Amino acid sequence: MVKDSAIYVAGELLSKAVPFVLLPYLTRQLGVAGFGALAFYTAVSAFLLIFISLSQNAAITRYYYVYGKHGLGNVVLAGALLSVGLWAVVACGLVVAGKLLGSQLSLNTQLLGYSTLLALGQSLVQSQLAVRQCQKRAWDYLALQLLLATSNVGLTVMFFATMTAGHVADGADDQVAARLLAIVLAQAITACLAWLLMCMRLGIRLSWRKRRLWLVMRYIVALGLPLVLHALSYTLKGQLDRVWVYQRFSAAELGVYAAGVQLAGAVSVVIMAVNSAAVPYLYEAFKARRVSIARLHRWGLMSLLLAPVAAGVVWLLPRSLFGWLLGAAFADSQYYVACFTAAFMLLVPYLLWVNVLFYHGKNRQIAAASVCSTLVYVAVLAYTSTLALKYVPLATLASNAVLLPLLYHLTKRIEPA
Repeated sequence: MVKDSAIYVAGELLSKAVPFVLLPYLTRQLGVAGFGALAFYTAVSAFLLIFISLSQNAAITRYYYVYGKHGLGNVVLAGALLSVGLWAVVACGLVVAGKLLGSQLSLNTQLLGYSTLLALGQSLVQSQLAVRQCQKRAWDYLALQLLLATSNVGLTVMFFATMTAGHVADGADDQVAARLLAIVLAQAITACLAWLLMCMRLGIRLSWRKRRLWLVMRYIVALGLPLVLHALSYTLKGQLDRVWVYQRFSAAELGVYAAGVQLAGAVSVVIMAVNSAAVPYLYEAFKARRVSIARLHRWGLMSLLLAPVAAGVVWLLPRSLFGWLLGAAFADSQYYVACFTAAFMLLVPYLLWVNVLFYHGKNRQIAAASVCSTLVYVAVLAYTSTLALKYVPLATLASNAVLLPLLYHLTKRIEPA
């Protein structure tokens, strides 16, 4: 029998694999400037998701494990209505800001609108996935991820096929809009089908009583607001560089930079997937005292060698390989792939040690370390962006590196004498 954890990991890998599968296609279709613009507007949607979603998936999961299935539909419905309301507020604000400041900030109001829809769609899909995961419906979870991935790819290819060769070569805004619209429609298809199946197959009832919905919205906000800082810290480290680069450098430069980040991101996807599968076994080993913190310290210190080795391997690859994979204009992305591969490899010791803190319930220490890392990231990013684009990856490298001595010290204090 296939374990549920393996199915969830497969679903996560499937959802994360779509950007990598489409990467060579998108770089050729959009060109460096168009791909840079796409990276910017998807980064904007990642920030908007924090405020539109308010970590509803966490609220749904907690409600189910505390109160059970009864009333779960109210949480999902109230969360969806709350997301739509927050989306309307954010969208109106961005439209006004785009018209007032669009020329100074090189913003496209239409693409900003698609970014808000992208964040809303992601929030609705995440909520539905949370319903399946907390009820341990692993195959339903995988099916939704598969539907989202296939419709995403299919709609993107279909939309681009209708574009003229001239627009493809120019990487015009309508190409970026087509890609964003494809993602939004894929999310809409997945969310609508998931809602239908939730009511028909899972037997979850929805109540439209205003008082109950209002109470549940307050419950979601009470749980979600404290998590905004944590989510913002995480998103800043993953997306702020693209927003910053887009404002300080050309879209073409951002395109090469973003392609390198995305290609190197395959490393972090694999590491995070392995971590998701390994955490239950690691916790069991902690409980049975089969693994000591001292041993994890040794493993973490040894894994530090992976960063320079992996970066060196990428750097020794022929430059023409990246031009062949992504397109001739993206050959310079090799430098960024090497830099971010080194930075992402530092996730190995980080995850080994942070799981110790999670196991012992040291959430405050984890949050404090994350905030410290984010402050380092923002400071280094602000400084390096005034020098040259090639120094910007140092922000991610420095922020990941500064976490390690902090976590080592915090976990050392847990080890019994």
